[in-house]
Amino acid sequence: MRISSRGRYSLRLMLEVARFSTPEEPASLKELAIWTGISRRYLEQLVIPLRRAGLLAGRSGRSGGYVLARDPAAIRVGEILGAAMGPLRIVHCVDDAGSCGRSRGCECRLLWVLLNGRMREVLDEFSLGDLADPAWRSRVAAHEVARFRRPPGKGGRG
Repeated sequence: MRISSRGRYSLRLMLEVARFSTPEEPASLKELAIWTGISRRYLEQLVIPLRRAGLLAGRSGRSGGYVLARDPAAIRVGEILGAAMGPLRIVHCVDDAGSCGRSRGCECRLLWVLLNGRMREVLDEFSLGDLADPAWRSRVAAHEVARFRRPPGKGGRG
């Protein structure tokens, strides 16, 4: 699965709202365009599904803008990407076996189902609050780099 620009930009938008808006001072689209480097016009398109999904709330008026609809710790990364891109699936038959005439005898379908499930688990494991916390990012980065390093001579060249 490829995370689309819409998904990546929606996550970036939500991070900036988490960092810089408050209920008293919502983040305007003008400010968000500056902070994210995303055009205001594109941001206007991104906020629509995020609002529909109950992740963002808009405030009207002269000092209006956007705030998070829930606590950042309660907003999962998978929710944001799902709202922005639709259902997250590595291949269509994962959720709908009938979408592929080969799914009954497909030797690979179990692998796709497992990969899709793990991908969703990872995306739902992390919250917007986690991503906005620099200390959390440092801890996870160190852990994951160590986890995915291959020991010399184990399955690689050399």
